[in-house]
Amino acid sequence: MAKIMIVDDTIDIVETLKIALQKKGHETNEAHSGDEFLKSVEEVNPDLVLLDVMMPGLNTRQILERLKEKGKEHIKIILVTVVRFADAERDALQKEYNIVDYITKPFDVFDLLQRVEKQLSGGDDAPSQ
Repeated sequence: MAKIMIVDDTIDIVETLKIALQKKGHETNEAHSGDEFLKSVEEVNPDLVLLDVMMPGLNTRQILERLKEKGKEHIKIILVTVVRFADAERDALQKEYNIVDYITKPFDVFDLLQRVEKQLSGGDDAPSQ
């Protein structure tokens, strides 16, 4: 069982992911903004974070930079986004932070679960998309 933190401002997505991940035996925690995530990440100490890219408040780079400042850069992060990153931007984020995958919304829950399990089992750290 792994600790997975779901960071998304869309309640329906959080609930869907929470149910699916808990059925797989994982412990889930949630945050609905970057600030909320950063406040709780040290206490939760997740093994993996599913991080929405488009949320009010802090942008993705700010969240990732503050995570790094907290000494939590080892936490694996899967970005969940409606935005398709240019290859160069995606590569830059991956090199600078521990981004292990990108999942584009709308997503298939079964596919997302497979990607999560791949990362938790020490799978390839290269993003799938």
